[in-house]
Amino acid sequence: MEGRTRVSYEGNPGYLKRVGSSLSGVLVGIVLLFVASGVLFWNEGRAVQTAKSLDEGLSMVVPLKSPNVISLDNEGKLVHFIGNVQTSKVLSDPEYNIAVQAVKLKRIVEMYQWIEHERERKYDEGNGKTRVEKEYTYSQEWRTDVVKSTGYDDAFNHRNPSSMSVAAKSLVADQVDVGQFSLSDGLVSKISNFKQLPIDHRYKPGRTDVQMFDGYIYHSKNPIQPETGDIRIKFEYAGISGQSSLGPQMTVTIVARQINGKVLPYQTVAGDQLEILYEGKLSPKEVFGREKAQNTLLTWGIRLAGWLVMFVGFSCLTKIIATLVDWVPIVRDLVAAGVTLMNVSLAISWSLTVIAFGWIYYRPLLGIGILAMAMTPFVMSRWSRGSTSRRVD
Repeated sequence: MEGRTRVSYEGNPGYLKRVGSSLSGVLVGIVLLFVASGVLFWNEGRAVQTAKSLDEGLSMVVPLKSPNVISLDNEGKLVHFIGNVQTSKVLSDPEYNIAVQAVKLKRIVEMYQWIEHERERKYDEGNGKTRVEKEYTYSQEWRTDVVKSTGYDDAFNHRNPSSMSVAAKSLVADQVDVGQFSLSDGLVSKISNFKQLPIDHRYKPGRTDVQMFDGYIYHSKNPIQPETGDIRIKFEYAGISGQSSLGPQMTVTIVARQINGKVLPYQTVAGDQLEILYEGKLSPKEVFGREKAQNTLLTWGIRLAGWLVMFVGFSCLTKIIATLVDWVPIVRDLVAAGVTLMNVSLAISWSLTVIAFGWIYYRPLLGIGILAMAMTPFVMSRWSRGSTSRRVD
């Protein structure tokens, strides 16, 4: 890995400038708190609505014995069935003599390019100056996007092409069926378990300027020692249909609304649309169980992200406290540790408070319980101060 180091010096900001910077961070902190609060409140409503929609769907879904027979009695209803994916046409890329009977086919193109890595170190030199060392190293990697090298520190010796000579491509079957049912675009989009199409010695390329190596098609003089700008291609497929050497037909489980021989989104009274597809054979209970687990995972993921944004917001608000004493080393470290703990506590309490108000709005009893948990740090702090005061008296 090649590299070079550049050294520069910059002046340390003065005390007043640091204080001014901390004060400007207060506005950023307020914005972050508003954003985090809004996201957390919205997330609780979304989670409750989705949970109610899934309960509603499970209570009224109609299991079908077979997708090969369409009953008019189920018209407009939420149905559940299991079957094999079917497509009428073979997906092909004639430029490279690739063909597969599947729902989706992707041509993935990568180019061998220079990648710049920057590492910065700062050293306090005293006298209000900081020594800045920026180390630039370069490696060559396969990338699916064009990496612009014009801004590199050593752009002359590490120049990438401005475009790829071969374009990526995605193909999707015009019509996808399971039994007698035609799948909606939304259900087809859920077929995404891509696998790499094997390319071996039996492959006969549609062009003469390529070579095969390690499962890839190369536009290169030497695939083992590629040069900058060389291209390699792989193909991926999803949803095998019909007889194939790649494996058995894809079996799917579907929950959606039956309309005129098609399966489309089902609008629940709670507010969500149900349009579910899973690979494999699942009962209605298993399908909705997985959907509920995903809803729970998403809910907690957004809660964690909201708390993190809130912590950053409180950190921006309280940065001025540490800045005011940062000229006294021992006091600075103690205050910084105390402020960090305070910000963690504030972020937890305020996050719980917002979540509680969300639950009070959507589910009052649980919301009141969460609000009581959120107030615990403040109640304990007040009780502790009261106990200390009584002991002193």
